[in-house]
Amino acid sequence: MCLRYSLTALAIAEFYAQLAEAAGADWTPRYNVALTRLMPVVTRRKTKASLETMHFGLTLPARTATERPVLVGNARAETLLAKPAFRAATERRRCLIPADGFYEWEKQGATRLPHYFTLKDRRPFYFAGLWEPETAQAPAAFCIVTTAPNPLLATIHDRMPVMLGPNSGPAWLGDVPLAPARLTQLCRPLSADLMTGHRVDPRVNSSRYEAPDCIAPV
Repeated sequence: MCLRYSLTALAIAEFYAQLAEAAGADWTPRYNVALTRLMPVVTRRKTKASLETMHFGLTLPARTATERPVLVGNARAETLLAKPAFRAATERRRCLIPADGFYEWEKQGATRLPHYFTLKDRRPFYFAGLWEPETAQAPAAFCIVTTAPNPLLATIHDRMPVMLGPNSGPAWLGDVPLAPARLTQLCRPLSADLMTGHRVDPRVNSSRYEAPDCIAPV
């Protein structure tokens, strides 16, 4: 799962950097983004790309009268078109989520050890995302698409976020359905050779803790 990430500067990858110029002037660095936080995403509606702010986590309706709505931060790439909860968004509401790193937790017995992962060159990137518009029950929101881990992540967790770059980012973004084979191609795990990771302080475990030392190695 990928339910925490960082966006320390809104100088997002160059192919949509112009969208962030005005917003970036007043951007506050985010070192430990968690569910429900209001964050920027890039959307495309009728060929026009826009930078919008939405809440992290889609609210899925309760399946029965006795259940409560469920807040979901991730969607599995392998079942995007098979699950009714994500099918329409996969076809019509694919977004890019700016980030420059993310967290995963290594389990050692009852202990959870946080690790922070970035690109080796520390450049920003995009997660593949899905978004839903505001309704009477929930605000506009997004979730992160996950895939099988690459060898770097596999030692820590059995999933990783879909990370997109200068070529795959524009291909993912849009409101027109993509062929299933193309979705599968875009959702492949990023090469481990392009990434690096390190342990960070367990204070990151608290979603309330947010400071520059969140991403510092320990």
